Amino acid sequence: MRSGGSETRKQTRYPLRAEAIVERTTGERVRASTVNVSGGGVLLQLEQESELRVGETVTCGVGLYKERPPQSWGTGRIVRVENCLVAIDFQQDVTAQPDSD
Repeated sequence: MRSGGSETRKQTRYPLRAEAIVERTTGERVRASTVNVSGGGVLLQLEQESELRVGETVTCGVGLYKERPPQSWGTGRIVRVENCLVAIDFQQDVTAQPDSD
């Protein structure tokens, strides 16, 4: 089942396979793997179907280092759910450089 309307890509997506965790506001954690990433979002393959819904705000962690748990990439909004694929649009570009004062 597809939810979420038309797809608009603002940034280039790059294939990346890594462990990921989606944390809901309820505290529930959903295990997944990344399919592709961009500065503004991520496409995940869930290990099993979930109750995640379009419009839901979640925190996403991605494991880029061996033997370390996934590190937070930030908070975002689910913009697509299709079977076990979930697209998250981050509230802030994860590749943006912090301001230096």
